[in-house]
Amino acid sequence: MSTSPSADAAPLRGKRAPLQRLLYLPMEIASRELDSRLLLAALALKRGFEVVLGQKWLIERNVDVMPPGIYLSKTLTQRDAKSLVQAKERGYVVAAIDEEMPGLVTSPDELRWIADDAVDVTDRIFISGEHNSASVRQRFPKAAGRVISALNPRWDLLRPGLRDFYEQEAAALRARFGSFILINTNLGFTNSEKGSAEEIISEQERLGKLSMANPKHVAYVNGILAMESANRETIVRLIDELPKRFPDRRIVLRPHPSERLDTWRSQVDGHAVVDVIREGPAIPWILAADVLVHTNCTTGVEAAALDTPAVCVLPTETATNDRYLSNRVNPVARTVEETLDLIDAAGTMHANANFYSRDMRDAFRKAMSYEDNHLGAEHVLNELEEMAHERGMPQQRAGSSRFRPQMGFAWNLEDKNVRGALFPSLEQDHVASRIAAIAKVIGVSISPQVHECGSKVMLLSAHDLPIDVKLRRFFGMTRTA
Repeated sequence: MSTSPSADAAPLRGKRAPLQRLLYLPMEIASRELDSRLLLAALALKRGFEVVLGQKWLIERNVDVMPPGIYLSKTLTQRDAKSLVQAKERGYVVAAIDEEMPGLVTSPDELRWIADDAVDVTDRIFISGEHNSASVRQRFPKAAGRVISALNPRWDLLRPGLRDFYEQEAAALRARFGSFILINTNLGFTNSEKGSAEEIISEQERLGKLSMANPKHVAYVNGILAMESANRETIVRLIDELPKRFPDRRIVLRPHPSERLDTWRSQVDGHAVVDVIREGPAIPWILAADVLVHTNCTTGVEAAALDTPAVCVLPTETATNDRYLSNRVNPVARTVEETLDLIDAAGTMHANANFYSRDMRDAFRKAMSYEDNHLGAEHVLNELEEMAHERGMPQQRAGSSRFRPQMGFAWNLEDKNVRGALFPSLEQDHVASRIAAIAKVIGVSISPQVHECGSKVMLLSAHDLPIDVKLRRFFGMTRTA
């Protein structure tokens, strides 16, 4: 099978079509986003939607030739703006959940990745927490009425009861590794699959996210580089000390999806009890671990939601730390020795849930827009559905599939740069079994068909695909370059 772009014919640009009961969910990092998108999909299917989800780059490629529906972007970058403008012109309802926000405490001038062009065309922008919502409203005052404070659906599945969805995977990890300490790293500038720090800075300048002529941006970059250098040095020292202090435990080091694995594998060479592994979503690993150690990572916020002890390692005291939520909702260690002591404390306090203070738990709830009896995914869907009805979307589910792309639909797209690492695969059986498990824990009765709609893109629907679409898919997916 070819992985080069293949399409039926040249697309028809700018043509409007009636709004359909379709929900489009493009993703970039499968391990982080897939489960939350399947939660949205399960709830949307119950409401009579059909759902197209998968790797964002192929979905973006096909915006002009797919039936208009609700397009829910994962971010609002300058790159996203092109697809969002196309979707809006084509007649889609356009919205976004900013996946970078939940782990941050932002100020308006820090929102460098959010592009004016993307904000201008977006009908709803879902942001976790009143603080971050206020930052977005202040930075983009014309969009203030379109900013909605809502829990990111990623955190819905971490609630007591719903987190049972991950328990089978967590149990398998406990059986595999026994008692283990989990270390999550996030060296996004200094150990990136995308290239060197200089290359990343250059690319962010090209995309308009940074300007090294701006003293504030220079200070930001220098702060990040200093923080990551100190974090890396501390984790290396910690790896040397952990087996001495805790000889009966294994250590699993799980780098961020964008990091180079070989760097850490070389670093831990010779440590028999240390494994460098990056498999599946982070949540089962956090649930299975005795304690999580991280360096200002969003997984520390996820650990707090899961009631798993987490230690935030902060060897530097700089303003850069202030933009991360994890050091406000986790105990902080400044040194290796403090980290070891907190890991000791976690072993004695985990059972009675006293590891996190009341202030930490309150900070989490406020920063995430967390409500005990209201799913963030339901909040998002209520807003989207109401707005789409106002735009003429049918109230009732269709009697047959409305996913009938025009000629020009591309069925394959070659992975390049770091895309394959961020989104390695999407299999029909995996999607079918995972959405069935999610539907079970949230108490929703659905039995969707799962149809392949291109490389790493699936349609979830109560209906079969039209025969002409199946034929075009067959020839499109097997076409050679």
